[in-house]
Amino acid sequence: MPRKIGPDIYQIQQCIDKPVMSEGLREDPPDWYDPDRLVHVCNNAYLIVGDETLLYDTVSPGAREQLMDGLDEVLGERGLDYVVPSHPEAPHAGNANALLRRYPDATLLSSAYGRGEELYYLDQGRHVEAGETLDLGGYTVEFLRAAFPDTAFHIWMKEHTSNTLFTADWMGAPHVDGECLLFSDELDSPLSPAQILEFQARALRWLQYCDPEPVFDTIDDLIETHDPDIVCPAHGTVYREDATGYMERMKTVIEMITTGERLAELK
Repeated sequence: MPRKIGPDIYQIQQCIDKPVMSEGLREDPPDWYDPDRLVHVCNNAYLIVGDETLLYDTVSPGAREQLMDGLDEVLGERGLDYVVPSHPEAPHAGNANALLRRYPDATLLSSAYGRGEELYYLDQGRHVEAGETLDLGGYTVEFLRAAFPDTAFHIWMKEHTSNTLFTADWMGAPHVDGECLLFSDELDSPLSPAQILEFQARALRWLQYCDPEPVFDTIDDLIETHDPDIVCPAHGTVYREDATGYMERMKTVIEMITTGERLAELK
């Protein structure tokens, strides 16, 4: 079931049990984890409904029916005008072709920079440059070069009316069962750096080799440039309150990753 984030912006979430993660955490439970609950990792797609409609990311093929049902629930007889996979991996682009078959008038938008990926046909769509904007009627989307990319062919997005930043893998985090589709301000306690690390160190493994100071500067620049009210990652909780505070918290996550904390135990 889609969850409304703000006026006419919706989250469609595919939740996946991760028993291996649950078992590993039970051996030495961190403060954020309840050993009686399963760990979930999720894939999110985000639908913006203005005069035109846009879907950012597509969840994986395993949740295709759930995605289509969610779109039907929100859109009804309306069509989908734009499909924007952030980058060419199954949780992000795996339903791109199915969506284009279902909505033949939709336009595929993909990054104008980086290496094309024929597997998902992403370089056959219309290429958008970083800084390019798209007026959806009531909502204005700006495409951004990914500050923390998972692949070379990768695009972030900002919606200006709601001041929402869409960050793909960055700032993603696991949650436990019972927390699916909850926003950060609805959790029993704030997401801790240790919890966010459990996903970030797996998804963006290159962070363990980075020089932290330039990364911290990049985070500062993102906050100064965008100052988002909402941050929507592709894998995890929507940060609907204190978004920039969570962005600052990512510096602690980076410190924990670069010092090797928890990396040896990650599977």
